[in-house]
Amino acid sequence: MTTNYISSDGLTLQTLAEIVTELETGFKTIYGVDINLDANSPDGQMINLFAQAKLDILDLINSVYLSFSPTEAIGAVLDQRCAINGITRNGATYTTVYIAMILNRTVNLVGLDNGVATPFTVSDPAGNSFYLATGATGVSGGTTGSTGANYFLFRAENAGKIDVSANTITTIVTPTLGVRNVNNPLGAVNFGVDEETDVALRYRRSLSVANPSTGYLDGLIGALLAIPNVKYATVYENTTTTTDAFGVPAHSIFPIVDYVVGGTGATGTTGATGATGVSGSQSAIANAIYIHRNAGCGMTGAVTEAITQVNGYDVDIKYSYAQYTPLYISLVITSRDQNRHGIDSQFLKDTILANIEYGINEIADYSEISSLCKVADPLAVIISGGVGATGVTGATAPYITPSDIWAKLDRRWIIQDANISISVLGATA
Repeated sequence: MTTNYISSDGLTLQTLAEIVTELETGFKTIYGVDINLDANSPDGQMINLFAQAKLDILDLINSVYLSFSPTEAIGAVLDQRCAINGITRNGATYTTVYIAMILNRTVNLVGLDNGVATPFTVSDPAGNSFYLATGATGVSGGTTGSTGANYFLFRAENAGKIDVSANTITTIVTPTLGVRNVNNPLGAVNFGVDEETDVALRYRRSLSVANPSTGYLDGLIGALLAIPNVKYATVYENTTTTTDAFGVPAHSIFPIVDYVVGGTGATGTTGATGATGVSGSQSAIANAIYIHRNAGCGMTGAVTEAITQVNGYDVDIKYSYAQYTPLYISLVITSRDQNRHGIDSQFLKDTILANIEYGINEIADYSEISSLCKVADPLAVIISGGVGATGVTGATAPYITPSDIWAKLDRRWIIQDANISISVLGATA
C-alpha cells in the first residue's frame, strides 16, 4: 500500500522523518550502503531539501482535504462550504458620525451620493478619514441659515471597527472656501464592525444547521429569513382548538414576511403597492412554508400561492406580507443650559431615524426613543412625549394617543421624518 492515501479512516500522510528515511533508503540503493548521508554532508543536505519539498506538497494536500469540512475550512473556501447551508459571511459595516461644520458663506458640498471619487472629507488624529454621506447645495451658516454650526452625517472611508470619541474629528482634508472648521461634539451614531471572522462564521453555521432540531417553527422562520430580500419574518401559531382573537384558525400558522425591493416593502402604506415585482419571492416563500410546516398544520394569510406536490396535486400555501403602519413620535424638549446650548431638533430626528427600527409585531418603545435622544444630546431635557398611531404637535398638547403602540400581528411600525414632532422650548441650535 502506498504511504500516502485516503481510506475510511481519512487521509494518511507521511511525516518528515518517514520521508527522510524513504529518501535515504533510495539513495543507498542507488549509490551503495556506504554513502555518507550525515546531515552536514552534500547528499544529506540534498535529502533534507527533497524531504521538505515533499512535506510542503503533502501539507497542501492536507489543507485541501480538510477544507471540504466547514469546521476546518478557512477564508473563501469556508464561504463556499457555508453557502451550501444557505449561510453567508457578514460583511464589515461603516462607522457613521455627525460632524458640526462652521460656515461663513454659502457653500456646495459634494457627498458620496454624488458618485465622485473624492467627496468632502474630514479626518481624526489617528488618520481615519470620513466622507460626507449626502451632498448639500447652497448651505450657509447654521441650521436655520444664521451663522453657526451645520450638522452633517459622515461615513468612515474604510469599513470595519473604528473608534470615534467626541471632539476628535477636527481636520478638514478637502479644503473648501467657506468651511471654517469641523468637529464631532458626540461619538459615533453607528459603530462599524469588522467582517465576520472564520471562527464566528463557523459558530453561526453550526447554530443554523441545528435550528430544525429546536422545532419546525424555528426552522420555518430561519428558512424565510434566508430568502433574498426578506428583511423580517415571523410565524404566529395558534395551538388551540378554536379560532383565536386574531382570527387565526385552530391548529394553524400565520406566516408574515417583510419583502423589500429597492428599499421599499411589497405592501403597506410606505411600500410599493400590491405585489408588483414580488412574484419571484412568492414562489420562494411559499416553497419554504411548504417544506417546513408541520404535517396537518393549517395556514392563513392574505397571499395564496399554489405549490405542486410530487404526486401532481396542488396545495395552497398561505401567508401575508407585513403591512407598514406610520409611527408618530412626539417630544417636547428644552436645554439644561439655555444660555450656552441650543437644541438641534433635526439632529435628534436624524438620530432617531438612524437608530430606531421595528420588526413585525413589535411594540413601539417611547422610553427607548427618549433615552436615545438623551445620549445624543446630554444637555437635552425631555419634558414630555409619546408614541402611537396618531399624533398631535405643539407644546400645549405634546402627548400622542397611545391607543395602538403595539403593532398588530402583520403590522410593522415605520418611522419617517415627517411623523416626528420635536417641540423645542427655549434656545435652538
